[in-house]
Amino acid sequence: MLRLPDCSACMNGMLSEKRSNALPKAEIVRGKSTISRLFNKGGRLKGGSLLLIYSFTQPVDQAPGIPVRVLFTVGKKLAPRAVDRNRIKRLMREAYRLEKNILTRALASEAGKVDYQVILAFLYRGRADAIPALERFRAEIRHMLKNLLSNRLPQAREGDRVE
Repeated sequence: MLRLPDCSACMNGMLSEKRSNALPKAEIVRGKSTISRLFNKGGRLKGGSLLLIYSFTQPVDQAPGIPVRVLFTVGKKLAPRAVDRNRIKRLMREAYRLEKNILTRALASEAGKVDYQVILAFLYRGRADAIPALERFRAEIRHMLKNLLSNRLPQAREGDRVE
């Protein structure tokens, strides 16, 4: 018989802790114009099997109060089978979901000073026959987000914003 968790799990904050790592639909980048601006004018960070394209924009009306929006993509030439592309995107989404608190905490600490939104695109550049494990994606995304925080955010405050 299926047992439901008791309400004590709800009371001690476990559910809110789990929700802090959620990746709601509003955080996913949508819209051709936003994506084309990101790819044309965004900065780039290279990793082992990922490429991070980032830009700093004015907050979008559809996503007020969301400091970071993200996109995941895998090229058809790198992974011709849809099954492989979907698996890679699922792994990238999960790795980002688990590591995104690095970026959101840093932006939350500057809550009164931040007047921009960070838009990220993770592009898979590896091979389809050697799909990395989740832990490798996590380590690479963690490294890229820390690099973005330490080296790239001050440039955004000086006027390097994509509008």
